[in-house]
Amino acid sequence: MKVNLGLSSQSADDWDRVLAGDFSRPPAIADWRWVEAMMAMGDLAEPLGFDGIWAPEHFGSPYGMVPNPLQLLTYSAGRTGAISLGTFVIVAPWWHPVRLAHQIAYLDILSNGRLTTIGLGRGVAKKEFDALGVPREQARQRFNETLDILTLAFSTPRFAYDGEIFQVPEMSLRPAPKSADLHKRFFGSAATRDSLEILTRKGLVPLFVGNKPIEQAGEDVRLVNTIRAELGLAPCQPKNTLFMYCALSEADAERSQEWVVRANMDVNLHYGFADASNFKGIAGYEAYAEREAAATALLSEAVTGKVEGKVSALPGYHASNLMIGTPDTVYAKIKAAQEACSFQEITLVTHFGNMPHEDAMKSTRLFAAEVLPALHRMEAPLHAAALPLA
Repeated sequence: MKVNLGLSSQSADDWDRVLAGDFSRPPAIADWRWVEAMMAMGDLAEPLGFDGIWAPEHFGSPYGMVPNPLQLLTYSAGRTGAISLGTFVIVAPWWHPVRLAHQIAYLDILSNGRLTTIGLGRGVAKKEFDALGVPREQARQRFNETLDILTLAFSTPRFAYDGEIFQVPEMSLRPAPKSADLHKRFFGSAATRDSLEILTRKGLVPLFVGNKPIEQAGEDVRLVNTIRAELGLAPCQPKNTLFMYCALSEADAERSQEWVVRANMDVNLHYGFADASNFKGIAGYEAYAEREAAATALLSEAVTGKVEGKVSALPGYHASNLMIGTPDTVYAKIKAAQEACSFQEITLVTHFGNMPHEDAMKSTRLFAAEVLPALHRMEAPLHAAALPLA
C-alpha cells in the first residue's frame, strides 16, 4: 500500500488571541515559523520512504495556512526526485478554471508528471469565500463548471466552454501538460451523501479527509460503487487522509489527546461550525445549518463530546481516523481502517492541533522506521463490503 505524508501548518494556540479580537499584537509564534516547520517536515518524506507529499488549501486563519497547494507542491517537487504529489484538496470555487488548469499543467511539467492525485472540493468556510468575493451560493455550480473545464482542457488540444458562470473562448493550454491523462487523476472530497452522489455521477473517485467515521466512509464507498455500476463503471477504491501520532509507549501516545482536542477546536472555529447562521439560507450547505453551538463552549465540547448536556453535533477528526499509539497499535489501526473502507492509498497528517514541532518530527521518524515498511508490504484490496449492492 502507498503511504503519503500530508503537510499543513497550524498555529492552533493563536485562536485565543483571534477570538479575543486582539490584533494589536502579533501571534506569539510568527506564521513563517510554522511554514518553515512544515517545509522541514516535507524534507523528511523522500529520505524516510514515504510515497508522496500532499497539500491542503486554507488561508486567513490559524488553521491550515497553505493558501496555494500547487505552490507548495511545486516547491516539494524541486526538493524531491521521485515521490508523487497530491492535493487534499484544491478548493475549486476559489479559482478561475483556466488559471487553475494552467497551474496544474505547469506543475505536471515541473514535477515530471508526479502530480498523481488532483483532489478537488467545493469549500465550506464563510470567511474564506467572503475574502475572495465568491458567493457560497455559487459554490456547487462553480465546482461543476470548473470540473467540466479542467476535463476539457486536459483531454483535448483545443477547447471552449459556455456555462452559467464561466465562458471560455476557444483556446489551448500553453504550455500544455506533459501527461496526457491528467483528467483521469481527479478525486472528489464530499462531506454529505448528496454531494458524494453528485461527484460520483461525474466520475470522481472519493477522497476522504477524516471528517466522518471510517465505517461510514466504508458505507459511502459501497454507495459510490453501486452508482458506478448503474453508470457502467468498474468499482473503485477511495484514497483517505488520516491523522497519526506514533510513540514508543501508550503513555506517551496519550499526550496526543490535548492536541486532538485543540485540532477539533481548530476545525470548528475555522469553518464556523459553532454558528449555524454561517450556513442558514445558503443553498448546498443545509446540513451545516442544522448544527448549533456557542464558540465559547467549543473547548469543553471537544473534551467531553457534549454541549449543554447534549451529544455534540459538531464535526471534527473522528476517532476512527486517528492512528495514534505505539508502532504496533498504529499498524493495527491502519489495517482495520483499510478493511473498513477499502482505501487504496493513504496520506498521514503527522502534525495537528498544538502538537509541538519536535514531537511531530520524532513521531514521523519512528513511524517511518517501525511501521512504514510493513504497510508497504500490506495489501490494500477492495473488500466485499465495498462492492455494489445487489
